[in-house]
Amino acid sequence: MKSRLALFLAILFFSAAAYAQDYKKHKVGKGETVTDIAKKYKVTPFDIYRLNPDSKNGLKENMVLLIPASAPVQTAPVKEKPTELVNTVHELQDGETLYSVSKKYNVSVEQLQTANPGLAIDDLQIGQKLVIPIKGSPVKEQVKKAEKADAKKDVDAYIYHKVAAGETKYSIARDYDITLQLLEELNPDVKDVLPLGYELKLVNRKVVNNKPVSAAPVTDNAYMLYEVPAKETMFNITKKTGLTEEQLIALNPELKEGLKEGMQLRIPKAGTGVATPAPAKKTKADLTLSLKKDEKKNIALLIPFNLSRVEQDTVRAQLLRNDKFLNMTLDFYAGALIAIDSAEALGLPLKVTIYDSKETSKSSDVASLKSRLMGANAVIGPFFTGNAETAASILTGIPVISPLSKEQGKKYPNLFQSVPSSDIAKKALFDYLKAQNANVIAVIDPKKVSSKEYIKTNYPSVKIVAPGAEGTINEAAIKANLIKNGKNFVILETERSAMVINTVRILADAQAEYQIQLAVPEINDVFDNNEVSLARLTALKMMYPSVTNDSDTEGERMFIKMFREKNGFAPNQFATRGFDVTFDVILRLFQQKPFAEVMDTTASEQVENKFSYRKENGGYSNTAVYIMQYGDEYTVTEAPAAPVTVATQQSKPTEKP
Repeated sequence: MKSRLALFLAILFFSAAAYAQDYKKHKVGKGETVTDIAKKYKVTPFDIYRLNPDSKNGLKENMVLLIPASAPVQTAPVKEKPTELVNTVHELQDGETLYSVSKKYNVSVEQLQTANPGLAIDDLQIGQKLVIPIKGSPVKEQVKKAEKADAKKDVDAYIYHKVAAGETKYSIARDYDITLQLLEELNPDVKDVLPLGYELKLVNRKVVNNKPVSAAPVTDNAYMLYEVPAKETMFNITKKTGLTEEQLIALNPELKEGLKEGMQLRIPKAGTGVATPAPAKKTKADLTLSLKKDEKKNIALLIPFNLSRVEQDTVRAQLLRNDKFLNMTLDFYAGALIAIDSAEALGLPLKVTIYDSKETSKSSDVASLKSRLMGANAVIGPFFTGNAETAASILTGIPVISPLSKEQGKKYPNLFQSVPSSDIAKKALFDYLKAQNANVIAVIDPKKVSSKEYIKTNYPSVKIVAPGAEGTINEAAIKANLIKNGKNFVILETERSAMVINTVRILADAQAEYQIQLAVPEINDVFDNNEVSLARLTALKMMYPSVTNDSDTEGERMFIKMFREKNGFAPNQFATRGFDVTFDVILRLFQQKPFAEVMDTTASEQVENKFSYRKENGGYSNTAVYIMQYGDEYTVTEAPAAPVTVATQQSKPTEKP
């Protein structure tokens, strides 16, 4: 409690709005006014009043004021942010004009104005950011190259994209790896408006760049087209076709953006023996080995300190005792600070700004922070799903990382759900068991009808044992599905204590004849029941999916040591997650490839969390899940890898030299 209180006091004194180094201190001289001081530091009087409310009552000699290091950047209102892979963004310096900037980048003033709609020539400000347009010739050369390729026999250098709700020109250009200017050059009618349902003409890069396009595995005669009717779901399609969701996406990549009415999906015809392609596996890497340090990056942390609620010490102490959400986010923040220290030790040119998001379960202060957040390369937070979605919708084009919530809500192309959902964790367990090529049976509570249907549809080889209406089950029913000449995995899914106790007893007794390992899709409260024998669960090496690595690792011990030295107490799971999420985002920002590409192609692992993002239904979700199991002497270890594995190294917190 004392350590948390110290952390909270530090936040109060050094500002929850931003790092202390974002401010300067000014001692008021004799006769100085707020206007004089504002002019001296090139800020507005409002900036001074905001940070120093007492100054509204008049200034006194030797009074100390907090002055922002620079005035809030007034960025020109750009309708859609151009891709950072192509366009340079220039920050205006003292004395610069549009003319001097145009000469520096060899473009015209008119081109600058076109690239920055709403730009006020008479009101340029120091720190204002200008998008530098690409001169037209490279874009026109790309168009000519595409036209030349398209003229060849049996070659189609163009592809077409139908605009869906929520898409922007920027998001489409990014997804197809082309520039915003090239998209507009190919579609001159949509420079100002992007109509819903409009078919955009785009360049097929593989054809234009003479890259080999992999041939279809079989002739089209082996496939049929299925037109998606109104109100259709992926679950219904998997039931009708017998394919898993991943197989459908592998055959129809457009499903990554979501299932839409009228879509025509390729489905293998019955009896053709066509093998559906497996989804590509991501490369796992130690991100600390491929850092690029030549460009400064900015990240923002949105922490719900809610400082306006703290009026006196007694209120603060009461909040720390009773507010679980505040304690959880303070722990996350403490871990994030260790990540920032580690980034500094690696020599990364990083600027981190902390804002009080004033978050509750129903609202946050993101909208009022928009102008300050627009310059960030990534934003971590808010914490509640709905607030994270709001942030993603407001901060178009800026990656927003949801740090703690497991809930899956509305998808946005710039929203990254960093915690795998329960459905993703469950799927990871079933995929792991399937890869073992062993005998798998499932004991499913009669109340869990959807779970039973899920197994039948996606894992038809799993044998389902049907308990009685009250969850009762006998030994003969289980033994009838076990094999003696190999490994048996038994999945148990229920929330009834009696069913857990009975099934675990039967399996423990059967271990004399059979090789059995227990697997549960989720550890719920019934497994903590004193009547459920921990000795039996350990003997059965109970296996479960987990978003965290619950075993003892070298990286975890190193992190605990660093955290304890800085804070005086050991980190909990929220502090560790604060480090893992923040450090992972920082490392991904400083890679050789653009952030979005790194998110799409690279998996990583930190202290006790790993990250492998998959784009689905228009948003990103972390699909990296650990499969843990009970071990000897009541320890928990990571389950043995599936038969085909990819080696990975673990990034560790870096100590300052």
